[in-house]
Amino acid sequence: MTLIRVNNIKDQSDKTKAFEIRNLVFCEEQKVSKEIEFDGLDQFCNHYLAKINEVPIGTARVREQIRGTFKIERMAVLKRYRKKGVGKAIIKKILKHYLNLNNMNKLILNSQIEAKGFYEKFGFVEVGKEFIEANIKHQKMIYEAKMVPAHGLEPRT
Repeated sequence: MTLIRVNNIKDQSDKTKAFEIRNLVFCEEQKVSKEIEFDGLDQFCNHYLAKINEVPIGTARVREQIRGTFKIERMAVLKRYRKKGVGKAIIKKILKHYLNLNNMNKLILNSQIEAKGFYEKFGFVEVGKEFIEANIKHQKMIYEAKMVPAHGLEPRT
């Protein structure tokens, strides 16, 4: 099995690679406008980059919305690497990092409808009704550390 490495981005070169992945997945593939995708909030986020053999293949960002509530955003995996554990590796890295913070109460995200089941396996639960964002159906989901059974960082099957 190929080793997927996920790191918190520390330099501009990796951030540029993450933005290229987001552009390919969201702007080119899903037809989201660049104005929506690159919303001016990147400077306030922690960014993550997944690589296989030093080749960038996936990304996500996390930002604190209000004290103790962190939002996972812009999770993207290049098409040819989907269904190979890349998303799982990114979420596990984010969960591991944020569950170790004393001030983390919950993680939230807006999942595209097709990805909802993926996040549910990690303990995220639906909140509210489906909505349209960037012409794509989404569902708000929440992960509250105190409410999630102690199943470790492995997704439930």
